[in-house]
Amino acid sequence: MKSDHRTTSPAVDGPRAAATDGEAKAIKSLLVKDFDQSVPAVVRHDDGTIRPTYIGVWGQDRLIGAALIQPALCVAETLIYRTGTSGVHAAQIREAFAEHAALIEGIAVVRKHRREGIGLQIKAFCDSWAADHGAELILSIPTNEGARRLNEKAGHTVLGTDVCMVLQLTYDGKPLTVAVPFYREQTEGYSAWAFKVLAETHGVALRVGQC
Repeated sequence: MKSDHRTTSPAVDGPRAAATDGEAKAIKSLLVKDFDQSVPAVVRHDDGTIRPTYIGVWGQDRLIGAALIQPALCVAETLIYRTGTSGVHAAQIREAFAEHAALIEGIAVVRKHRREGIGLQIKAFCDSWAADHGAELILSIPTNEGARRLNEKAGHTVLGTDVCMVLQLTYDGKPLTVAVPFYREQTEGYSAWAFKVLAETHGVALRVGQC
């Protein structure tokens, strides 16, 4: 996740979800180029739920910033595995994460437009988009110091590289799962958990904290 440091930017179209398949494919291309990782196929249908969605910023009709946000189902699968959950209870965990937890897979800004506040705009938009689509919690994984500063500037809690994130699924304040620690390996360089609580509910909820 790349960072910038100022909070202002030149006249650009504000961050928004891709409106066409062409826009979504351009965003995907920028993310792949910047991160050298695979990202999901283009999905841009908005039914009000948290679905894999490409976010872009355009300036002078050119894409200059991008992000991918999607349900934090990979985190749900880890929680299921570590708690030995199966059957109906595993399905309940997947449903809770699909409906209430979002994950920002990455933010990319083209090199010549970095340090113009575009990354911060994208981060804020992702928070707003996730909240509007029912998310109580939004997660990301900063992989460098610039990304850490971006997350902190956006009001996200960034845990130390030696600190684990703890997640627990609850219902009306009562635990449905045990609290499970999530560590970030440092074998490939800096990697940490970042999160922001977007809403509190009295029904099914995700409790997040640190070890």
